[in-house]
Amino acid sequence: MEVINDQNQNGYYNQNQYQQPYQNPYGYQQPNPNQAPPFPKPSNNLVWGILTTILCCLPFGIVSIVFASKVDSLWYSGRYQEAKDSARKAATWAIVSASIGVLFSIIYIIFVILAAAKGVSSGLTDYLDIY
Repeated sequence: MEVINDQNQNGYYNQNQYQQPYQNPYGYQQPNPNQAPPFPKPSNNLVWGILTTILCCLPFGIVSIVFASKVDSLWYSGRYQEAKDSARKAATWAIVSASIGVLFSIIYIIFVILAAAKGVSSGLTDYLDIY
């Protein structure tokens, strides 16, 4: 019977032989703190996403907020290109939301002007015969 001695010549146990290399389960590498990012941190455009959600178009503004909220976490986890893409998508959806809000406002103003020119009232006074 053979006895395995885990002690090295100094009397200490060799712990390195039992350690497995750490593999990240999420599929990305940890950032190297000594390595500079390839470009400056992009703006997350969160303010524009919130403003367009409140003032313009709710569904597309929410999409902008979702992309904007990802930018900082992606950047600080070392996923620089994904952070840049997410910032670009947040800005794009904020522009889409603002554009649709302005477009619907213009259509509404034209509709009100045409209705006033034609002499159409709000409809409620005609229905109730108040005047």
